[in-house]
Amino acid sequence: MLLRKLAENWRIYLIIFLALLALAIWSVYFKEPDNNLHIFVLDVGQGDAELIQKGNYQILIDGGPDDSVISQLGKVMPVEDREIEEMILTHPHADHVTGLVDILSRYKIDKIVYSGVDYSSNVYQNFQSAIKEKNIPVSEPKKGETEKVFDQGTITYLWPSNNANVYKENLNNTSEVFRFDYGNFTGLFTGDCEVVCWQQIINQNRNLISNIIFLKVSHHGSNTGSDENNIPIIWPKIAAISCGVGNKYGFPHKETLDQLQKTGSDIYRTDLLGTIDISTDGKNWSVNN
Repeated sequence: MLLRKLAENWRIYLIIFLALLALAIWSVYFKEPDNNLHIFVLDVGQGDAELIQKGNYQILIDGGPDDSVISQLGKVMPVEDREIEEMILTHPHADHVTGLVDILSRYKIDKIVYSGVDYSSNVYQNFQSAIKEKNIPVSEPKKGETEKVFDQGTITYLWPSNNANVYKENLNNTSEVFRFDYGNFTGLFTGDCEVVCWQQIINQNRNLISNIIFLKVSHHGSNTGSDENNIPIIWPKIAAISCGVGNKYGFPHKETLDQLQKTGSDIYRTDLLGTIDISTDGKNWSVNN
C-alpha cells in the first residue's frame, strides 16, 4: 500500500514538473514582443561587448576576452535567432576580438565593420581568416560616414577612418568611435579611445559628441580614456563601464568616476551589476538591471 501511494505521488510530481517545464518553454518562445530598442552592455568580464537589438535585428560591438559572450547573447537574443546582421570590431586587442571568433563559428553574420589595422596577434589573424573563409562583406568606414539601421536609427562614424595605421603603435587609438541615434535617443560607442583620438574627435566633431544620453565609457573606465577634456563635453546621462570583477588594472579609475559624477551621470558597471540593459522607444528611455 505504501509503495503504491509513493508511486502515485511520484507520478503527480512528474506531471506537475512537466507542466511547469512546458509553461517555461512556452513563455520563452511566445512572450509578448518588445517593440523597444535595447542596448545591452554584456557582462563578459575584463573586456568589451555590446549588443544593439530591436526584435530579431542585432548589431554586435566587440566580443570580449573569451567565449563567455556566447552565453550572454543567449540570455538576451530570441532563442530561435541565429543571425546577427552586423558585427563591429572597435580594435583588435584580445579583450575585444577573442569572443568574435567564437561568434563567427556559431552565428550567421551578414556584415562586418572594422578598420583593418595591421596587427599580428594570432586571435586577430583567426578573426580575419574566418571572415575570408565565410566570405562576409567588410566595411572600413570613413569619418563622417553614416549608416541607416533599424526603423529610425543612424550610425555616424567619427574615428579612425584612414588614420588607423598611423596610430597603430597604440591600438587603443585606432578604436572605431561612433555616434548612434535612435529617434531622439543618442549614444556614443568609444572602444578604448584614449587622449590622442579624443583630441581629434573634439577638434573635428565636437557637436556630435555633446550632451549624449548614453556613453559606453572608453577603455573600461581608465583615466587614459576619460578626463576633464572629454567628459564635460559628452555630459552623459547614462555612463556604462564594462570591466571585470577585481581586475588587475584597477578599472574603473577613481579619476574617471569623479569626472562622471561631476556631470551628474548615472554610472552603471558590469563588475557590480552584470549585464546592463538600456531600453528606448526613441523618445523615452530606461535602464533595467
